[in-house]
Amino acid sequence: MSAWMMLLIFAAPLLGGMIALAFRNQAQVNYRTVLSFSGAFLFTIIIQHLFPLVFQNTPHAGLYVLLGFFIQIFLEQLTHGIEHGHFHGGDHRPSYILTLIIGLSIHSFLDGIPLSSKQLLDATHNGLLYGIAIHKIPEGFALVSILLISNYKTSLTAFYLFIFSLIAPMAMLLGNYFQNKESILLNSLIAVAVGSFLHVATTILFESESAAHRFGWRRIVAIVVGAGLALLFA
Repeated sequence: MSAWMMLLIFAAPLLGGMIALAFRNQAQVNYRTVLSFSGAFLFTIIIQHLFPLVFQNTPHAGLYVLLGFFIQIFLEQLTHGIEHGHFHGGDHRPSYILTLIIGLSIHSFLDGIPLSSKQLLDATHNGLLYGIAIHKIPEGFALVSILLISNYKTSLTAFYLFIFSLIAPMAMLLGNYFQNKESILLNSLIAVAVGSFLHVATTILFESESAAHRFGWRRIVAIVVGAGLALLFA
């Protein structure tokens, strides 16, 4: 695990948040397109690389993957699904914002844990790193957008964004510590994280833009390009 990797994962949600601050509602037009690209990229890496390694290295890997999948369902009760494109800006209650930040933070922690595994990074040629980084751009965008819609001051919004951006790099450090001390625990946490990734990626990919279950051509192109790049370079 290199310093530049931690910097990339730290900078990605910051970039998304700054886009939301700079352009406010105008940037939401491209939000689902970026999500679709990242979802397809992650899903392809999960199927091609993460599943084989997780099931090879982790006893009872299926149980841990299922646990991560259902943990993400629980987290979405806190985040209301903003990590995969659902905006709910009508609720300004502090309790709503608090639970949203807690849910996103746990999700971000799970994002960071697998990035401490040199084996996973090498197997994907750092594709896992880039896929998660791309995914974290819309996460930062969503967090800032919700805070702005809820009439939070720009300074407080920037503070929350900064703290949120630190969580995944901190998880990488923690995972690196466990890698040196107890690889079985780390492998189990990685399997849980992969289950969470699976839920997020499939939700992004299978949610349509209309009641007729049709996808816009921009999302279709983004999905094809995301999957294609993951197959070529990861």
